[in-house]
Amino acid sequence: MRLLVALYALMLAACASGGPSYDLDPGVATYDALKAATDKCHADRGQLVLKSGYDQHELSNYTCKIGGAAGR
Repeated sequence: MRLLVALYALMLAACASGGPSYDLDPGVATYDALKAATDKCHADRGQLVLKSGYDQHELSNYTCKIGGAAGR
């Protein structure tokens, strides 16, 4: 029973921290590709960010942080 309560609490915490974030597909991070990805991310109420320590020229190195995760 305690396990079920712990899992339920974990699910609630995940919901409170924001929606799902997602990584971009592979490709070259051109101006047009980044603009399209940024527009889509903003439409999903997120913020496009470069993963820490990754090369800015690869599109898959960016992620769309949605919800409470956007400021992290």
